[in-house]
Amino acid sequence: MRPGPVVVVGAGSAGLATAAALQRAGVEAVVLEQGDGVAASWRSRHEDLRLNTIRWMSGLPGLRLPRSAGRWVSRDDYVAYLDRFARSRRLHVRFGVRVRRVDGAPGGWRVTTSAGERESDHVVVAGGHDRLPWLPDWPGRDRFGGPVMHVAALRRAADLRGRRVLLVGAGNSAVEIAGHLVEAGVKALWVSVRTPPNILPRELAGLPLHPLAALSRVLPEGVRDAGARALSRLAFGDLSSYGLPLPPQGPFERMRTTGVTVAVDQGFVGHLKAGRLEIVAAVAGFDGEEVVLRGGRRLRPDVVLAATGYRSGLEPLVGHLGVLDAGGRPHGGPGSAAAPGLWFVGYHSAIEGTLRRHPAEAARVARAVARARRRAPAA
Repeated sequence: MRPGPVVVVGAGSAGLATAAALQRAGVEAVVLEQGDGVAASWRSRHEDLRLNTIRWMSGLPGLRLPRSAGRWVSRDDYVAYLDRFARSRRLHVRFGVRVRRVDGAPGGWRVTTSAGERESDHVVVAGGHDRLPWLPDWPGRDRFGGPVMHVAALRRAADLRGRRVLLVGAGNSAVEIAGHLVEAGVKALWVSVRTPPNILPRELAGLPLHPLAALSRVLPEGVRDAGARALSRLAFGDLSSYGLPLPPQGPFERMRTTGVTVAVDQGFVGHLKAGRLEIVAAVAGFDGEEVVLRGGRRLRPDVVLAATGYRSGLEPLVGHLGVLDAGGRPHGGPGSAAAPGLWFVGYHSAIEGTLRRHPAEAARVARAVARARRRAPAA
């Protein structure tokens, strides 16, 4: 196969970082994006969203996030930054192109898209690990009288002002949106928890903890977990009396074994202690206008908002290639090839910040692709 442009799937942070790294390595790349602009998933999130990673550790190589964006960058400022990055690097991005399937081809890969087929010796999938919202199929859900929606569909917390909301989930998305819902003036907020989360403060005494998390990577997992638990206890005290006992796993062990990241507090714990939200049991099912919790308690919310996670949605694209594990995540470590010439960037979360890892993964892939092409015999 004559080497053409490397095909990069997705124009979010991971995809743009990859295209730019390939460009620096002297390798031509084309980015295929199904949306009509970069950072499509970011554009669709609620307007109050901010990064949990500090500004100066969240950008891409060669272009800093502006100081005017503040310490914790807003959704709109981050989208504008990624758009500016793509334009400043003159990356070749084709919008409105949906990648449907990747198949093996002689000497490389065939990529089937809504705009036809492409072939390349290297394909980098960078669509993101949180591309598809996942909503559990609770018994009786289809007969519930009110809306049941994933948090990804919520555009503004203020849209739920004056309503009784059952928020299902206690991960980072739930902890983050809960504070916005209280501040927006919901009439009541119940938070349904199955597994108690590891909650860490974003700042302590005005100092951001993100850099500390990054520096702690050299420490053993047990030491990191013990340190995180101590920080949580120092910041929040014992939350057992509020319905949140100590989690069975520390944050780093849980990330390694389940892929679930830590929840970063942005006011959640303060609202919990002040009684502005209530922790309740996991959802067992729906019964008419009521939600039935484990243990038998019944609630009558106006809206059920599910912060129940996301899926990568990689199965239709590459599931037939044997490169995914049982959870739908690609085999191999960050920036490694799941199969010769087939790479994945942005699918390994990290407590110290997933965005921070994208440039490093992209650079690793770019070096490997450039090296492979130098060694390949001339067509």
